[in-house]
Amino acid sequence: MWLQYQDVMAQRITKLQTTVNTIQTGKLTEELRQSAAQEAHKLAGVLGMFGRETGTHLAREVEELLLNQNDFSSDKLSYLVQELSDFLDLKLSDASTIDAASLLLINANLQRATELEKLASSQGMSWYQVDNIVLAQEWLQTHSPDLVILNLERVITPQDLILISNLAARTPKISVIVIAESENLDCRVKVAEAGGCGFLVKPNSTQIWDLTIQLLERDRVSKAERNLAPAILVVDDDLIFLSALRPLLEPWGIKFTGLDNPQRFWEVLESVKPDLLILDVEMPEIGGIELCQAVRTEQKWQSLPILFLTSHCDRQTIAKVFAVGADDYVTKPVVGAELLTRITNRLERNRFLKTISHKDSQTGISNYTESKKNLDILLSQGEEQNTSVCLAIFTVIELSKLNFNYGHDMGNQVLQKWGRLITKNFRSGEVLGYWGNGEFIVGMLGLDKVQATERVNEILVTLRQQIFTAANGSRFQVACNYQVVEYPIDGKTIHSLYQALIINNAN
Repeated sequence: MWLQYQDVMAQRITKLQTTVNTIQTGKLTEELRQSAAQEAHKLAGVLGMFGRETGTHLAREVEELLLNQNDFSSDKLSYLVQELSDFLDLKLSDASTIDAASLLLINANLQRATELEKLASSQGMSWYQVDNIVLAQEWLQTHSPDLVILNLERVITPQDLILISNLAARTPKISVIVIAESENLDCRVKVAEAGGCGFLVKPNSTQIWDLTIQLLERDRVSKAERNLAPAILVVDDDLIFLSALRPLLEPWGIKFTGLDNPQRFWEVLESVKPDLLILDVEMPEIGGIELCQAVRTEQKWQSLPILFLTSHCDRQTIAKVFAVGADDYVTKPVVGAELLTRITNRLERNRFLKTISHKDSQTGISNYTESKKNLDILLSQGEEQNTSVCLAIFTVIELSKLNFNYGHDMGNQVLQKWGRLITKNFRSGEVLGYWGNGEFIVGMLGLDKVQATERVNEILVTLRQQIFTAANGSRFQVACNYQVVEYPIDGKTIHSLYQALIINNAN
């Protein structure tokens, strides 16, 4: 848990150091002083949970000094912040993105390394290859790749498992794919326990690459969502417990809402729209078990993670909470680090499941169901704001012929590359979707057809310039068409707008 949140700690230390530098230039504002005091307060609140009492005391001294305007010493503040920084010895990690991913390949044969390098370069990524785990450990001391592929020589060794575990503990976590020459359930289990993300037996290079792309996309989405503070609703009739829970969770970037009156539960649930719900089992009038049953009968809350708090460890109580749809439970009295771990794990799991259900596995873009829902919302916004909405379609011409000539693996590479380029070039709130058969959909709010066409032409040039290399070494480019239609001129529903796109494309 400590390793997982090192970046958060490092960012807070950096803010304190920035405050010290500002004081030395004589430009400290009251707003900056209060903000820095709040960062010190958060540090003091969480460091003790991880046995770093010295850090807690130093952070509290920093907070008190910043709040005490009558007896303020810039020299003492500088000294305390430096002491705190030296004690924690934190560094911000290099968080790279899928757009320029760096990948580490350990102990691969020359043919596999060459094939993977070719696949990576076609998508703007690069491999760094080392011959053994010792060299890998040396390289990893000064580098932070986005993903690691470990080829096992025969059996998995303790050194292999230590490497996987260390990479899983980094912030952000580094995904590891393990490649084995034969199926071994014991080895597969050990890799999973150490934190590995994939286990492949005698795969070809395309299978390795497909899993690599899936994991990179998953990590990219997780990173983006982690930047959005998760909302948690806690229902417990004990006001003292709720008061104690708030300072435990908020320093970790969690939006906390406490509710001590279960009668207001549904109203608050609809208002907060939490990412995770925590319920106390025993409450007056309505208990957590009854509330959980009500939540699970509502379709929109079917996937909401629910964690129970209970003072009872008997089998009957535990069986009841899982029977009504609980995902996990924690016994009272609550241990802060344990609760935080349970919450973090459950949120990460839920993000992963959402990615699977909402994203197209080939392109990494929202699938039809998810993008159609978002496009309907876009049309409603256009109507409410009395502004135009445009729908564009990019189509891979004769995708089936491309698959026939070069193979489906090559066709998948084209779709993956297009998905990455379209995602990279539309980052201003547009709705993106892949609807199958080589059709990429883009919804744009506030642009008329002329403006949307100009926007589309920018990416069209990039798509048509891409060069792909087939397995036989031949190089080719992919032809594509596009069309743009405008709401409500060309149609008043997503389906009628799509029909207009297809008709225009055919003409």
